[in-house]
Amino acid sequence: MSEIAAFVDALQQYAPQAEVMSNIESLRGFTIDGVLPRLVVTPATVDEVVQAARLVDQHNLTMLARGNGAYMGLGGLPEQVDVLIETRKLSHVLEHEAPDLTCHVEAGITLAELQRRLGEKGQRLALDPPDAEQTTIGGILATNASGPKRLRYGAPRDLVIGLRVVRADGEVTRSGGHVVKNVAGYDLNKLYTGSLGTLGIIVEANFKLQPLPIAERTLLLTYKDAEDAMRTTTTLIGSLLTPSAVELIDANAASDMTDYFGLHLPTSGYTLAVDFEGSQTNIARQINEARLIARQNNALLGDELAGADQEQFWNAVRVYMKGTLTCKVSILPSQVASYLQQVRHVCQHHTLEAAVVAHAGNGILYIELRPGDATPRLVEAITTLRMHAQEARGSLVIECAPVDLKRRIDVWGEPGTSFRMMQRLKEQFDPHQRFVRGRFLGGL
Repeated sequence: MSEIAAFVDALQQYAPQAEVMSNIESLRGFTIDGVLPRLVVTPATVDEVVQAARLVDQHNLTMLARGNGAYMGLGGLPEQVDVLIETRKLSHVLEHEAPDLTCHVEAGITLAELQRRLGEKGQRLALDPPDAEQTTIGGILATNASGPKRLRYGAPRDLVIGLRVVRADGEVTRSGGHVVKNVAGYDLNKLYTGSLGTLGIIVEANFKLQPLPIAERTLLLTYKDAEDAMRTTTTLIGSLLTPSAVELIDANAASDMTDYFGLHLPTSGYTLAVDFEGSQTNIARQINEARLIARQNNALLGDELAGADQEQFWNAVRVYMKGTLTCKVSILPSQVASYLQQVRHVCQHHTLEAAVVAHAGNGILYIELRPGDATPRLVEAITTLRMHAQEARGSLVIECAPVDLKRRIDVWGEPGTSFRMMQRLKEQFDPHQRFVRGRFLGGL
């Protein structure tokens, strides 16, 4: 009997309610960068996840966690995937302590569904990554995914206060707790968050919440050059104003959003979108002050969005963060304007085109490069752009890319001086390498 058949027999004995998929045609829908899993297991309870992980370990197999698949294209090429463990059935809100502004949820619930449930009590989880209807809480935590509003509210690792994780041998561990001021012991929450499932399978999470804002409006400003837009951003961030998001959109991205999403954005120069939340009176005051700052920095015009138009705009921005070939560059905000100039020069040199949206206040740029099939030129261009990011004391990661490009360039870049520590943590948490290797930094 093969190890896979023995695993399935044992799983049916210890977790009979767990779904098992082994049909080749069905498995093709779960391909990860061209790698086909040998099995897909869908547990309905945390205990079934535990049993599956324990049996993977006992039968010397490999496993990889998956929610709804929204972020499975992130990372390098995986090595052999024996068992893909889906968590989408772990979709319950276990506790919502509205007076304490906290919640306790299972990892398979989608962000959109969680927001609907929290919204019934006038609250929300202040995260806005792309594709909320598809993205699960486990996927958000595993990738530390966020959106434009991380400027005000932070990333997932800033909002999570407790985790329940299934480790490589099936042991269940807890970190953090149910209250915001839980500071006892090492902060394992931050260790698991963003580890891409290489240290454990996140099955439950506790979060601190925010009240739903009374109102929200977005100010759109247009600039001839990025320098003026970024001077406005720097002044806004350094002032007493409290924007929830400040997004910079270049002409190519604005043109795409106009064509594909029906928006009406200027298709020359740069658009700076500044989002404010709060009471109507407070928003009006902040927008007036933001307009004054913008005029002092050569803004050409300023429109305001609210309601459905505003929602459509920010949805388009989030969707644009996940293209066919998207690089994520993290640098100091003060370096954004000069880096955009380097992007233009590199693309001209390699006969490529770039479209950029950026969390201007955080210094995070999402650069869509095209054509996506110009692999040799893309490899050279990305290598140069990565070098420029490093010179600016930042980094470049390829967020989305065709498999052929991933075969030719490391999506993460060269590991830094902390990599040896990461290897030691991996050896401690997963000594037998049960979690699929290849997708994380340095092939972890």
